[in-house]
Amino acid sequence: MKLSEVTPIAVGFLAFAGVLWQGRRPRFDGRDRLKKDLDLLEAIPDDLPIKDAYKQHISDSFEALIRDEDRRSRDPRGVVLGILLMVVGGWLTWVGFDQGGGWWHFLTAFGVLLFLIAAFGTVEDSTKRQRDERGHVIRRTAADEDQS
Repeated sequence: MKLSEVTPIAVGFLAFAGVLWQGRRPRFDGRDRLKKDLDLLEAIPDDLPIKDAYKQHISDSFEALIRDEDRRSRDPRGVVLGILLMVVGGWLTWVGFDQGGGWWHFLTAFGVLLFLIAAFGTVEDSTKRQRDERGHVIRRTAADEDQS
């Protein structure tokens, strides 16, 4: 087996590993950060002069949260990554068909799977939605809706 035959498979697996790694990162939104800031504010002694400045910072953060809460946006990094993975998936599918058969059809199947997953991710990231500061979609649960 030549290195040129293994390279497309390695690239495909690395691309798929990148997609899985992106989904496992911890996600924090502005509300979680503000809650931690309020806890920290309570822990600061009253005699420190920085407490008033920190209180003003928290107040400004709350105003920004209220102002930006209904803003919707797209995730450009996710769209670019999705398009790149669709290109890689399409290329792997083409290479699998071009080689004529045998075990190359496994490469074709992987390429099609990668293309479909990337297409789904591209649609998700290109849709305008409410997002946190890291670009992740903010999903409201039924419990959140009941509290409002």
